[in-house]
Order: sequence, then C-alpha cells, then structure tokens
Amino acid sequence: MTAGLKTETEDKPRSKPSVRQRADEIAPFRCKNLIAVIENPTDIKNFGTVIRNVNALGVEKVYVVDPHHSLPDDWQELRERKSVSKTSVSAVKWTFVRRFDSTDVCSITWKGRTSNQ
Repeated sequence: MTAGLKTETEDKPRSKPSVRQRADEIAPFRCKNLIAVIENPTDIKNFGTVIRNVNALGVEKVYVVDPHHSLPDDWQELRERKSVSKTSVSAVKWTFVRRFDSTDVCSITWKGRTSNQ
C-alpha cells in the first residue's frame, strides 16, 4: 500500500459481533457439568454481576437458594429487569437459572441430576 491510499477493506468499518453471536460461539466450551449455587441473594444488582462472572467462567447453570423470595419465581420477569440485564451485561439472557426455596430442595435436585448422568 502506498502512503495516503486505502484498500477496500480499510474503507469499510468493521461490524461489531452481536452479544448473542459471541455467546453462541463460546457455547461449545461451556461446562455442562458445573453448577454454581448462590445462597440468600439480597441485592438484585449484585445478582446480575454474579451471573456475569459465572457466565464468564464457563458455568452453564446457576441454582439460587432464595428462602426469603428476594427474586421472583418467574425467571423471565427477572431477565427483563434493566438493573439485572445491565449489570450482567446481558449474560442473564442465556444463563440457565433455577430458584429454590431451600438448600435441601436444591441439594436433592442436584443429586438427582448427577445420578442420571
């Protein structure tokens, strides 16, 4: 390339891949056998940050033990909250989350899951 001249590829702005596209690209590398368990979440904004970090570590599922019902039973409702979506950098949209009322119920579910594999 001579000074002052640009090639066709240099003239075109690079398109930024969508967050969903990047999530799909890394999906095969996520750990399907690892579950993060969060007990007694108290701050919705912190919960979004935890989801982001869990997702960044490649954990595919999050179980939440929430005996005080700090989080809604309907996970879709939580996904749509801007405070959670923003702090999770949208990771909340593709991370599987299941809420439990007690550690015992969570443990029984986890044990049932591992015995079926």
